[in-house]
Amino acid sequence: MSGVSIPLVWKWPGTDQSGDLAAMAKRLDTIWDLEPHTAAKHAILRRYLQAWIPILSSAHQRIVYIDGFAGPGIYSRGEDGSPVIALKSALAHAQRISGGMLFLFVETDPKRKENLKRCVSSLTLPANFDVRIELGECEEVITRLLDGLDRAHAALAPTFAFLDPFGFSHTSLALVQRLMSHQRCEVLITFMYEEINRFLSQEQMPDNFNGLFGCEAWKECSRLAVPSERKRCLRQLYQSQLEQHARIPYVRSFEMANQRDQTDYFLFFGTRSIDGLRKMKEAMWKVDEAGGYRFSDATDPDQIVLIGTGPDGRDLRQRLTDTYRGKTASIDELEKFVIEKTPYRETHLRRLALIPMESAVPPQLAVIDAAASRRKSTYPAGTRIRFV
Repeated sequence: MSGVSIPLVWKWPGTDQSGDLAAMAKRLDTIWDLEPHTAAKHAILRRYLQAWIPILSSAHQRIVYIDGFAGPGIYSRGEDGSPVIALKSALAHAQRISGGMLFLFVETDPKRKENLKRCVSSLTLPANFDVRIELGECEEVITRLLDGLDRAHAALAPTFAFLDPFGFSHTSLALVQRLMSHQRCEVLITFMYEEINRFLSQEQMPDNFNGLFGCEAWKECSRLAVPSERKRCLRQLYQSQLEQHARIPYVRSFEMANQRDQTDYFLFFGTRSIDGLRKMKEAMWKVDEAGGYRFSDATDPDQIVLIGTGPDGRDLRQRLTDTYRGKTASIDELEKFVIEKTPYRETHLRRLALIPMESAVPPQLAVIDAAASRRKSTYPAGTRIRFV
C-alpha cells in the first residue's frame, strides 16, 4: 500500500496510558451491554485473527485489518470491542510480525471515536503497528482507500475486512465486490436479517436493498408470506450475489438465533483461500455455547448444522455416502470435499466418518490403495478409499 495516502485522523505512537476503562465506560452514553450473540461473533473473530495474523505476516511485508463499524472499543462491563480484540490478537504475535500491520478503524460517531482512542491508548503497541481511526461512513472511507490504490495502480495488501453494521444500508455489495477484487482480501460480514426482514416490504427503502443485494431480486423474497421461506430466499440470494457478482470462491454463512429461536443475523465469510476457509471453520467450531444464542452453519438451508451441539458424525457420513457411493477417492480429495462442501472440519473426517465406516459390519468403505505398513483406522497421505 506504499504511495497511497489515507487521511490520518489519529495514530497512537505506542506509549502506555493505561486506565480504568471499565469505570470510564459506565460514565459514557456511547457504551452498551455486550449481547451473547455479539460475544460469540467476537469469539469467532478473535480465534480467526489469532490464526490469520501469524500466517499472513510471515509471508508478507504488510497486512491490513479493517473494521468498518468500529464502535467505542469497549462494552459496559469492560469487555473488549472488535478493534481492541484485533489489536490484542496481533500483540500476541508481535514478536513474529517482522513487517508492518495497518489497523484501519472506521466510526461515524465522534463520541465513540474518542472513546475508542482512549481504549487503544491503554495498549503498548510496537512501532510497526500503524493504527488509524477514521471518523466517517464505512463505505466512504473504504472507497477513498480503494480509489487511492487504483490511482496508484497498486494492489491492496493482504486484508481482513470486518463489516459489522448496526443496520443494513451501509454495506453495499459494490463495496464488497471492490474489496474482493484484490486477490488477498477476506471479508466477514454481518447480514442483519432481523432488520432486513422487518423493513423489506416498505416501499421507501428500495435503493437501500438494491445496494445491499446488488440487484432487485430481493423483491421476490419480500412477496413470500411464510417466514422460513422468506429467510431462505434472502440468505440464498445474498450468498449467490457474493459468489457470482463479488466472485468469491468460498462463501460460508452462519446463523445466529436468539433464545426465542428467532434469527438475529447471519455471518457471511468470504475468501479465495482454502486455508482461510479451513481456519475460519476451526474458529467456528471452537466457539463455546454462551446460552443466549443458537449458532449454526446455514450455508445449506436443507442441512443446517448446529455448531454448539458438536459435529454430527452421522450427517457427515451420509454426505460422504451421497457423494461417493460406488466411487473411489484419495484421502486428500476427501479432506478437500469436507472443507469446501460441508460444514465440518477436515479433522472430523477420520474420527467421525472413515473409522466408523471402515469398522461397520459390513464395512461401508474399503481401503484399496495404501502403504503396506498401514495400520487399520489410519489413512496416511496417498491412501485411496472406495465407498461400497
